[in-house]
Amino acid sequence: MTHAPAEVLHDLAHRHLPADDAARWIGLLAPGRRMAHAGDGPVAGRLGGLPELPLDLPWPTWEGNGPLSHVASIDCAALAAAGDCGLALPDSGTLLFFHYDGRLDCGDSLVHASDPDTRPGAQVLHIPAGTPTRPHPAPPELPPYPEVPLTAEAGMTVPAYDAPSVRAAFGEVVDSPQWRHHPVNARPFTTALEKLDSDAGDVTHRLGGHPVPVQGAVEWEIAHAVLGPGTSWHDARMGDEAARWVLLAQIDTDDAAEMMWGDVGSLYWLIRPADLAAGRFDKASFVLQCC
Repeated sequence: MTHAPAEVLHDLAHRHLPADDAARWIGLLAPGRRMAHAGDGPVAGRLGGLPELPLDLPWPTWEGNGPLSHVASIDCAALAAAGDCGLALPDSGTLLFFHYDGRLDCGDSLVHASDPDTRPGAQVLHIPAGTPTRPHPAPPELPPYPEVPLTAEAGMTVPAYDAPSVRAAFGEVVDSPQWRHHPVNARPFTTALEKLDSDAGDVTHRLGGHPVPVQGAVEWEIAHAVLGPGTSWHDARMGDEAARWVLLAQIDTDDAAEMMWGDVGSLYWLIRPADLAAGRFDKASFVLQCC
């Protein structure tokens, strides 16, 4: 899950990796924002609570299934003020994240990236600044999650060991037995990274940067869904497609907000940079991973 200042990660790489490997690994680091429980810092978003929706906009629903739960609201202006998060996000307004979380049907209807018919079960809305809004009451059958303020922490993020960018940078060794013993996976380096994680805490909500997967790199799951269920995981097109997607947001299981995604899992919204730049948040793709 590592999210840390660039200089800290650079120092670890140079201390534990051969020079060539350190340079490759450092080149994979990406800026992102860790969305932590707010302390003294400025609030940049929140989990749960009631969303501020335009006066004429109904509560988001998945037709045939029911209303979605409000997962998070992100203040784009506050996020922009915190510095570069590696995404071409709007510099004002609010991003709202909704998900059909199974509370209404005990998990019978799930959102799958591979099934376009389920796309309405996970939605991202951008509410432009200046839009008249109100805290929209939640549907009576779907009480809101407790509100938890979040602050945006700057830093660089580390890719998963099997991320598409890692494979592109380190080549065929990633798919060989030798990868387990490669310096970037050797105990001295991984232990140092784990120490950073333990110091930061367990919550990994983030905007931008690299996803923190629960069951393998999320980008591969999206690519396989785009190319179709009959596509081999070894298809040469998989790498190209996986590289076209970036993390928009990751929301973890969080006790403070009473959010549990599957068995201690995470929600991920990924998007193509061109769609993000054009504000086409309806093109975001959703994945849930859990233990």
